[in-house]
Amino acid sequence: MKKHLLLLFMTALVIHSQAQIIYSENFSGGQLPLGYVLFNLDGLTPDDPDLSNMADSAWTIKSITAQGFQGGLCAFSVSWYEGDEGPSDDWMVLPAIGLGADPYLSWTALAITSSGDFRDQYQVFVSSEGNTIEDYILLSPIFDTGSEGEFAEPTNREISLSEFAGETVFVAFRNWTQPYNPDLPSGPGNGGNELALDNITVSDGPVSVNNFDDISTNVDVFPNPTSDILNITSASPIGNFKLFNATGQLVLSKYTNQSNYSIDVKEFPIGAYNLVIETNGTTISRQVIPILLIK
Repeated sequence: MKKHLLLLFMTALVIHSQAQIIYSENFSGGQLPLGYVLFNLDGLTPDDPDLSNMADSAWTIKSITAQGFQGGLCAFSVSWYEGDEGPSDDWMVLPAIGLGADPYLSWTALAITSSGDFRDQYQVFVSSEGNTIEDYILLSPIFDTGSEGEFAEPTNREISLSEFAGETVFVAFRNWTQPYNPDLPSGPGNGGNELALDNITVSDGPVSVNNFDDISTNVDVFPNPTSDILNITSASPIGNFKLFNATGQLVLSKYTNQSNYSIDVKEFPIGAYNLVIETNGTTISRQVIPILLIK
């Protein structure tokens, strides 16, 4: 069975490598790309004096090398304001993009925080009507990091835009980080700092099935596909793991500090999921496909 799954996985890698790139932006030009629209709805001033130029700006282009981020120039947003005011409400809207029959959106993100606690929260929206704020107000996000925010390590994300197949759309990223509250426990979900986004890509077909580094060989996820229990084993203790559905919605989040852990997925809907595992300070991703048990 494992050999068959490995063959299926390798086949998927070949298929995914042939995805057609419709739109791609890595911000290497050093300035906001042509056609981008920004909305600074919070009107707040960053607490960092070095970012005073962003007092009236929602996003900017900045070189980031923190926390293993390899992107260099990227889209940059801040959420730590004078007096711990907030929440942030800063929008970056991409130009019109015509989608194919099997559209996907992917990007690289990083919550910039030396402590790992103040992780920015953000959402992604897609409008087929236009690129004004009014076009997004009544929409639900297609992706939301949830209250704990983005990971404090560079994280590759990819979601399907199948409901918009064949349409022309405007993709928007919204920094929506809640302010720090001294009356609440410190940790992810209480305040933010800065956010970096890079390598924004729209493709016809998915462009990546998680690129594993050396540590991924020490983590095993099985059985995959599964109908009831998903097991995770690791050569070192697993820290946090999160399970996202195909739309990027967080459906499960756990901290284990164990080398072996089992997840009961019997009640989850049929479909593709992305399991994100943190171990030894490194974040890796594996795609898992829970399938409901047929009785």
